[in-house]
Amino acid sequence: MIWALSALLGLVFGSFFNVVIWRVPLHKSISSPPSHCPRCKKPIRPYDNIPVLSWLLLRGRCRDCGKRISIRYPLIEALTGLLFVAAYARFGFSLLTVKAIVFVSLLVITAFIDLDHQIIPFGFSVTGLVLGLSGGILAPPPHILRAVTAAAVGAGFVLFAMLLWRYVLAGAFRRFGVDQKEGMGFGDLPYAAMIGAFVGLKGLIVALAAAVVFGVIIGYISRAAGRHKRGQPIPFGPFLAMGALVGLFFGPQLFDIYARFAGLA
Repeated sequence: MIWALSALLGLVFGSFFNVVIWRVPLHKSISSPPSHCPRCKKPIRPYDNIPVLSWLLLRGRCRDCGKRISIRYPLIEALTGLLFVAAYARFGFSLLTVKAIVFVSLLVITAFIDLDHQIIPFGFSVTGLVLGLSGGILAPPPHILRAVTAAAVGAGFVLFAMLLWRYVLAGAFRRFGVDQKEGMGFGDLPYAAMIGAFVGLKGLIVALAAAVVFGVIIGYISRAAGRHKRGQPIPFGPFLAMGALVGLFFGPQLFDIYARFAGLA
């Protein structure tokens, strides 16, 4: 029953996240006007706004004008439902589950905003950082010092990567005739700090390593498929979010496995 309730809660929140992802970057209210078709402007009826199910019953089209509704909407709803269930499965009935649900919610919203607009809203990152640090106090066992340390390491990693690119790697690329855009911006700095505050130092190290791997693999596939041209920037926020999920659910375990394999433990 709790698993079903977790999934239902995630689906409902996922539907709301679709609104946030669409409206916040455009500086529009998330409450007014009510959800409507962007083409015909007709309000969406309550029975046409049931997460995932309504999209399936309408066959992905607006009831009034027939305009196609992107499949991304039910996918975000389903993804959020899955992540809420995963949070409960991993942490059980505890404050850690609440903390994980808040974290995955922020990751879903910011990843898709960055994917659409190549920005990570500063307000989400800072709010997440504060909530992550607060979780270091409230969620047992209390570990505020570790949360602060991990947040500082996350921000430091992004700052180091930015400086390395700007003063070393960018010049090397230009010498080879490649005008490669900067991979990280200042928006990634508080974002990485937020991730560290939520997942701790071990989870952060795994998250950053996974983000780089995801970025290299998906970036290569995307360019090989012609989705991105050489030199065209690819937002790194979604890869950080994917890495953060790995760090949240498996971070300490993967870190300990690697430490034993490398003879560090």
